[in-house]
Amino acid sequence: MNAAQKRAMQYGQLINNTVQAIQEEQDKLNPEYEKIRGALDRSKVDKMDDVEYGKIQKDFATGTKNYQEALAKLEKGKAPARLMGTHISLVSAFKKYVEGCGEMTDSIGADKQVDRHAFDEAEKKQDEYMDRFSKLIQKLTDLA
Repeated sequence: MNAAQKRAMQYGQLINNTVQAIQEEQDKLNPEYEKIRGALDRSKVDKMDDVEYGKIQKDFATGTKNYQEALAKLEKGKAPARLMGTHISLVSAFKKYVEGCGEMTDSIGADKQVDRHAFDEAEKKQDEYMDRFSKLIQKLTDLA
């Protein structure tokens, strides 16, 4: 195996690991997101169980940290030359997604005070940039 083939293989593994890490975090956090979203939509955040709310805050903070670690690995990744442009766009989209995750985490304040506007804006940002990320992953798959 030559150096270019080795780099391509390592890059493919990085992309697979990143996608898997994102999926695992989303699987963990989505049920908790749904609880917060539902409570916000019914204006019943203050009625949530204190322990459950605290767990959601903690889990969102941990999830955001895990996304930041995945982003750091992706940023250090060395894409094959023909995929470099797509890689740069991919990193940019994921970085914006991670920012949205941090903003959502920050919107879930102490004493069951959720900044609804910040939460909603973070949700839109996450949706937009995860959609871009997914399209870029598909593009990488098509190019590989």
